[in-house]
Amino acid sequence: MPVAAPSAKLQALLKEFQQLAGMAGYLNHGFDPPQLRLQFTLYGRLRMETEAAALEAIPRLQAWSEALLLKLREDSAGAILPGQILVAPIQPFQGGGFTVVVNATFTTKVTDSGYFKVKTAVLAAYQEAVRLREAGFPEAAPPLGLPE
Repeated sequence: MPVAAPSAKLQALLKEFQQLAGMAGYLNHGFDPPQLRLQFTLYGRLRMETEAAALEAIPRLQAWSEALLLKLREDSAGAILPGQILVAPIQPFQGGGFTVVVNATFTTKVTDSGYFKVKTAVLAAYQEAVRLREAGFPEAAPPLGLPE
């Protein structure tokens, strides 16, 4: 039995989602017409001056990731499934300091007509990851309503 080809709209949506994921992570996908299956990995990454500071940042970075995954589910009206968080080992940075990375992986299925909430939620999450990488945690208020 021949496999149905993905629609042109799903193929175009895949390119959009790949561009979003390129901001701060990567994307695996599969077509299961009439759906596009997506598995995103988003990087929450901080560069710290010392290894001790990097170790101290891990719980806050994990909490940031948990809040981000919860927001993804809420903003997508449940279309994004609960995610998983993985803390990578702390790595020395070539220019000095240390990098700590937390990967948040989440999946969803997208259809021709039901993609907008997913796209909007994913875009906001990846923008937050870029903001974190570039600016770190805000000093005045924690991100996403996290406790200090």
